[in-house]
Amino acid sequence: MIKLMKGKVSKSSAQKTSLPELPLLSKKNPDRKKKERISMKAKLILSHILIAIIPVLITALIISSQASTSLIGKVNTSNLAYTQKVTEILDGYIVNLENTAKIITGDLNLIKSVSRDVSSFESEFEMKLDRESNFDNKIKALVSSNDAIRNIFFVKKNEIIGSIPFEKTSFIGKFFESPELQAVNQAGDKPVWFYRLYNTEDIYLMKNLKNAVSGGIVGTLVIQIKTNEFIDNLDIDFGDKAVSALLDDTGKVILTPKNQSDIGSINVFDRINEYIKADAPNGHLITGSFIGSDSSGREASILFGKCSNGWIFYLQIPVSELLSDITRIQRLTVFLSVIVAITAIGIGIWTALSISGPIDYIRKKLKQVEHGDLTIKSEYEGKYEIGQLSQSFNRMTQNMNSLLLEIGSVVAKVAENSKELHNIASKSASASKDVMEAVESVTSGAAEQAKDAEQTTVIISDLVSQFHETEEHFSYVMQASRKTKESSNTAKSTLEILNLTTQDTVSLSRDIQRDIKKLVAMTHEISGIIGIISTISEQTNLLALNAAIEAARAGESGKGFGVIAEEVRKLAIQSSEAVKSISDIINRISSEAFRTEEIIMNGASIFNRQEEAVRNTASIFNEIDNNMDLILKEINQAYKVLEGLDKLQSKASDAVSSIASIAEESAAAMEEVLAGGEEQINTANHLVEMSNGLNDIISVMEKQMSRFMISKE
Repeated sequence: MIKLMKGKVSKSSAQKTSLPELPLLSKKNPDRKKKERISMKAKLILSHILIAIIPVLITALIISSQASTSLIGKVNTSNLAYTQKVTEILDGYIVNLENTAKIITGDLNLIKSVSRDVSSFESEFEMKLDRESNFDNKIKALVSSNDAIRNIFFVKKNEIIGSIPFEKTSFIGKFFESPELQAVNQAGDKPVWFYRLYNTEDIYLMKNLKNAVSGGIVGTLVIQIKTNEFIDNLDIDFGDKAVSALLDDTGKVILTPKNQSDIGSINVFDRINEYIKADAPNGHLITGSFIGSDSSGREASILFGKCSNGWIFYLQIPVSELLSDITRIQRLTVFLSVIVAITAIGIGIWTALSISGPIDYIRKKLKQVEHGDLTIKSEYEGKYEIGQLSQSFNRMTQNMNSLLLEIGSVVAKVAENSKELHNIASKSASASKDVMEAVESVTSGAAEQAKDAEQTTVIISDLVSQFHETEEHFSYVMQASRKTKESSNTAKSTLEILNLTTQDTVSLSRDIQRDIKKLVAMTHEISGIIGIISTISEQTNLLALNAAIEAARAGESGKGFGVIAEEVRKLAIQSSEAVKSISDIINRISSEAFRTEEIIMNGASIFNRQEEAVRNTASIFNEIDNNMDLILKEINQAYKVLEGLDKLQSKASDAVSSIASIAEESAAAMEEVLAGGEEQINTANHLVEMSNGLNDIISVMEKQMSRFMISKE
């Protein structure tokens, strides 16, 4: 800042005058703590995908879960009925065969016939006839009447009654030492079932035959049974991974369907036994089911049915087979979800581009405005949100462009006036120097005149004798007086030029002051427009908040609109921040304009003092001119006196004394003129420095204005 202290200028402060560098609008707000993690486009696409897929997935999961539970329950009920039916069929075969054994063991004639040995017959032929009549014919009839029976024979200690497909002697020896016979003996009157004996795949039913009279064991009845009937009933159609089998009471596999692979050990047999023991009082036919696992650890539905002989029909169906339809539905659901997701992605991308595209377009335009480019325009048109935002953006840039153009013209005019002020101040300083030189010349002449007047006083005493010398001195005084008169006139004309220059400077400073006031008024107008823009931003922010509230009320369907409202609110905040930055720039321009106005006012005060000093100097020169006229008049009178020197010697002495006094007064007046000239030179230099400071301020303002790219159309 330029300071005026006791008529002197602080040059260092004038040289340091500058405007602060304006901050770039692109600097991030340090108070901002939240950071966007995902773009609005991605949010819109993701929201469309989630809105489309989540209901489908939830519906599919609920349906598949409920369907799975319901289907497993219904299928399990159906399969349990099937298991019971198969168990009843198998048990029917078993009961039928056991009844056959009862028929045989209850036939007294047959028992009587097989109880007799060869010694009890008269001949072997009689024995054969008896056996044929009481055993062979009856057995053949039973075998032919039941397709499941392959063979029936009777084993005695040393005899086999009936035909067998293996060597009898070795068979008898092994049979009576076999665990099968021990089991039959332990069973008493109950039949005992065996399987895979004697290198065959057949089933065997054995029962001791007792003597009706003595009650002793006569031998063992053996019924060899085909497995076809059993296997046919074990054949199931529950999928490739479902298995069935006929188990004994220890859990070992007796029979499996023909095309079924080996199922290995039954790892859930203990649980089957637990169910059977718990349900034992309800009857000899027991069926049940539970969810277990197969030998591979896969979840499976286990169904079982216990026959009257203790054998168990076992059915194992993987849950995956039960839920195959559900699995297909789930796969179809996944497929549909993928289709819906792809469709949602397409719709989301289209929606995101249609919404975020214009917003991103305006955001990029705002970014350009943020960097000072005010020539850009938004091409979007319409009567809705984006169109209104685009129109507001264009109006904002147009208003700012117009204001900056006006500011630029004012700054240019101030710069031009400042240059003219600098030239005038320089000319004033030069003219002041000329006046000082003229005043010094007048002072020198006055000093010489005073010196000559002193010499004249000495010479007057011998005036008569030295008339010619006195005449010569008077001629010199006349020349000096004329020279002083001419210098005084030159100084007066110079002062008149200086006075005119000072008046022009004062007028120019008033013009500059008036332009500065216009600039201040324009900055006030800019502040008003910025206030309007700030109000628009606040209203836009309020509208965005209202839209977000309405979107929240709309629920899921309003999430996309809520995101848009949030982005519009952010744009409003960015616009408000941009307006705040522009307002700061305008405030700085206004502040500098006030400073310039203050400088001009100080300059006007200095110009007024300079004008007063010039007037004082002109008055002094007028007095000097008058004194010179008096001197010339006195000299003329002295010449007249010299004509009558003798009479007017005393008058001449007085006139010379008067001349000396006037010369001294002229010298004193010249000293005052010199002092005023020095002050005038200082004032002119001060004006030059003030003009330089004003030029520096204008340069800074032009530099700040150059940040903006504006259109001059």
